[in-house]
Amino acid sequence: MPSILPGIRATLARFRPTRGAASRSHRDFHPDCQFLEGRQMLSVTIQPTDAVAGQVLAAGASAPRPSSPSPSQIQTAAARGQARREAYLATVQRVLAEFHAPGAVAGVWVPGQRPWVTAQGVANVETGQSISIDDRFPIRSITKSFTVTRILQLARERRLSLNDPISDYVEGIPNGDQITLAQLAGMNSGVKNYTQAPRFIEQFAGDFTRPWTPREIVDTTIPDSPVFAPGTQYNYSNTNTILLGMVVEQVTARPIAATFQTRILNPLRMKDTSYPNDASIPSPHPTPYLVDPATGDLEEAPAVNLSSLGAAGGLVSSIQDLRRWGVALGTGRLVGPRLHRLSERLTRPATDGPEYDRYGLGIGELKGWWGHSGEALGFQAAVFYQPRTRAVIAVALNSSQSTHVAVEIFKALADKVGGRFRAAERRSDPSRYRFPNPCTQGR
Repeated sequence: MPSILPGIRATLARFRPTRGAASRSHRDFHPDCQFLEGRQMLSVTIQPTDAVAGQVLAAGASAPRPSSPSPSQIQTAAARGQARREAYLATVQRVLAEFHAPGAVAGVWVPGQRPWVTAQGVANVETGQSISIDDRFPIRSITKSFTVTRILQLARERRLSLNDPISDYVEGIPNGDQITLAQLAGMNSGVKNYTQAPRFIEQFAGDFTRPWTPREIVDTTIPDSPVFAPGTQYNYSNTNTILLGMVVEQVTARPIAATFQTRILNPLRMKDTSYPNDASIPSPHPTPYLVDPATGDLEEAPAVNLSSLGAAGGLVSSIQDLRRWGVALGTGRLVGPRLHRLSERLTRPATDGPEYDRYGLGIGELKGWWGHSGEALGFQAAVFYQPRTRAVIAVALNSSQSTHVAVEIFKALADKVGGRFRAAERRSDPSRYRFPNPCTQGR
């Protein structure tokens, strides 16, 4: 049969890309589309001739259909999948045993593979109740990535600038006229970490369940701030994100719980995630424990009013919702490609903790994966996304200790996933990764 390529080329040669007002309106559809300035968006319509269409149909009729996999191929693929799942399970069990953690929920989602989720251990040591993949966990500092996402969304909408000083929104912060919102998001503001401030520690330890306002939290750090000049060092400070939460509430004139709901949770269908802002945790949830790593002894952690963690750590979620968040955070789905690239580009080595190799604007990088972790007072969690493979790993524990066990589980699982994809990563070109197009979404 003669080649159909000459006919197709001849057909294409008779058509020209159209440029018009509709194309320009696409570029103006969203502020982020300014990164397309200087380029023209093309629309091409092709009407093949009858001769070409006939050649295409004939080619399709004569082309051999792909053969179905043989029984041996199916059996081999099934065996590999089973071996992979067994390796994941053994990894989680090994790390839990090593650190005497009572229970964990973990999941690995890799495109082209069956999702893998497991619940290992107990939700309550006394009753022996098993931990469940449906359980809700306070995700602690993963909340920071939500708060910074709202800041980036507001910047995208031009309702604020990342270069705005915090003094434009919150009064009384030492060096407030020099500290930018970007420095707060990137943990290089110099504002004292309130969970290390003597005034907060004394009051918090006296009553774990007392409610806190963001202003009360920030005020406990004023006597000890600044700890360095803005932008000169990296220091992981929970106060930074409390301040950003105050900015979100001021700019939107809404509680941060409501703005989380409408701009993040609802679009991502994260039905298990909430911002209680009190001492309650939505059911079902496991009992939290403090682990003595030397002896393995467990002590039930006290109930904590989540308002004491606020925009820096007050969200509660499930393992399936963490998967959804991992994809959105890792791809920049909710902030657009330009700001997502900026959040990853403005990174510093994480010399002051927690576990990242480097930290950007509300997102950390570890072993080539991007995401966030959280831990405090009986709960630990982590979720990370691998851009080259589009894999997600999420982990949640009902215990805490000096070692971030959720991150240890993540790293061990990432090694298993990474081993499978090492060759694929060498072939992958990161510049070809495609982000959702904000100019066409929502139309």
